[in-house]
Amino acid sequence: MATLILVIISVSVLILVHEWGHFYSARKLGVKFEEFGFGFPPRIFGVRRAKTLYSLNLFPIGGFVRIFGENDSDASDPESFASKKIWQRAVILLSGVFFNIFLAYLIFSFLIIIGMPADADDPSWNGLVRDAKITATEIIGNSAAEKAGLKPGDVILSLTGESGLEERPSSVLDVQEFTLQHAGQKIKMEIERKNQNLILDAVLAEKSDGGVYLGAATAMIGKVRAPWYLAPFVALGMTADAIFKTIYGFIFIFKLLFSGNSVAGFISGPVGIFSVVAGSVDFGWAFLATLVAVISINLAVINLIPFPALDGGRLLFLAIEALRGRPVSRKAGSLAHAVGFAILIMLMAAVTYLDFKTRL
Repeated sequence: MATLILVIISVSVLILVHEWGHFYSARKLGVKFEEFGFGFPPRIFGVRRAKTLYSLNLFPIGGFVRIFGENDSDASDPESFASKKIWQRAVILLSGVFFNIFLAYLIFSFLIIIGMPADADDPSWNGLVRDAKITATEIIGNSAAEKAGLKPGDVILSLTGESGLEERPSSVLDVQEFTLQHAGQKIKMEIERKNQNLILDAVLAEKSDGGVYLGAATAMIGKVRAPWYLAPFVALGMTADAIFKTIYGFIFIFKLLFSGNSVAGFISGPVGIFSVVAGSVDFGWAFLATLVAVISINLAVINLIPFPALDGGRLLFLAIEALRGRPVSRKAGSLAHAVGFAILIMLMAAVTYLDFKTRL
């Protein structure tokens, strides 16, 4: 239950930040807001302030905004979205994306000052990771590691075989070689979990496909730090790198789709997000904050895809308006966004089904 609440809070913050971006820029440009909703309908209650209804809704995931004149081609009212110039409407549409990216940037800036968890073997860090330790990152179900009680986030300090010979591994390769040499044997693992040292007994698999005898993925996890006066610049590079990798990831997925290959292992819906967030809790709040920043950037990039019902789709309609010299008809626009929204819901349902199928 605690993890579910954490997921709801994390996702809600990201969506509300996105919607606040639209709200803030629209108000600055003189556009009236009909409603700013916390959660999704049905509505529980609402309070009207300065022409805007602030509502609290039943389903507490994220929120939404209703901009006056957003789906109307009538530009007669100066407070209408449709009355604004194309560049002003583009700014309003892009503001949600910008606020998501800015949130990620702020999170990275803060984490880089206090120490952000990172994989020391990732070449993009170029040796900047300090105090790296061998950390369990994933536990395979029904494996020796799971039966022994090893959890994600546990730091492996030492391994002892049946002969009593103790080894203090200094790399992931050391762990792999030790488990290979002691396949089928009972071993002791000294681990560090939340500043406490524990001893776990594990019986390694005797035979294993791919050399998985322990059943735990490990990595050299340490922290990247920078002085406060350098943190904004380091965070800027991290944010740009995360955006580039996210875009590259989506291009890769689209290539798989058009080549007829399955993308089931590369995309996740609500169930997948819940699973990832639940796993990140074991690594501490700093790791969770990093994950939230990455998801925020993913949300920004997704919204830029030129598909109806997304901000990118509305921007595409603005581009068409600029080329034609007149807006797309209200009927055509409403139909496109309605169909786009329906397709997105179906895609979400399909992804959720694949999540359940993969994890059952």
